[in-house]
Amino acid sequence: MGSKVLLHPGKSTLISQILYFVGKYLYALRFKIQVEVPSDLKLEGPLLVLSKHCSNHDIVAGLPVMADYLHRKDAWCIIKDSLTKPYFLGFFLKIGGIPIDRNNPDKSKEQLLFARKTLYEGNLLVLFPEQSRNRGKVGKGRSPGFRFIAGKPASPLQVICVGLDYQKGFPRRKLTIRFGSPMLYTKQADPEIFLHDCMLEIARLSHLTYKFPKPEPKQKNSD
Repeated sequence: MGSKVLLHPGKSTLISQILYFVGKYLYALRFKIQVEVPSDLKLEGPLLVLSKHCSNHDIVAGLPVMADYLHRKDAWCIIKDSLTKPYFLGFFLKIGGIPIDRNNPDKSKEQLLFARKTLYEGNLLVLFPEQSRNRGKVGKGRSPGFRFIAGKPASPLQVICVGLDYQKGFPRRKLTIRFGSPMLYTKQADPEIFLHDCMLEIARLSHLTYKFPKPEPKQKNSD
């Protein structure tokens, strides 16, 4: 029994190259971007990146970094559905954006199925678990999108957390992008607790704190 999947136009090589140019070269005029990457990253196959969300600049600055430092040109990203309005001319879809209605996630099942399919076909997928921009703090990690996309992986899914640290500077602002070490998400893992641990890591990498309590583990049936 097959599932209905969103008909996405697919990534455009040309538009992705434009984004790369803007993020790497034009953004260098505004931001002094530094990247910290651990040496033990294993980059092949499905890779879920959970990132801090601070600004509209995050996607433009971050995706070229994925290409340069993770050597992955197959990056897709969960985006808010408002970025698909006609006046954007499909730009955010063509760079690999998968739109989700954050206010009504139940209406985004097809998009979430497409995101899961894209991830498990061996691509890199970026998810902002806060689901909204939070400057100077870390918002609560929202588990439904993560839980649906990650699913119950047949083999451990590699997950990497990313911290974003924007600082004032002159003549350019400083942006430090920090990658954590790989974490493995298995079908036995409690998604709420796993995401909580990831949010703690995102906060640490962003030089911030995560103030939300750890969720209680789900009770397993004794039957």
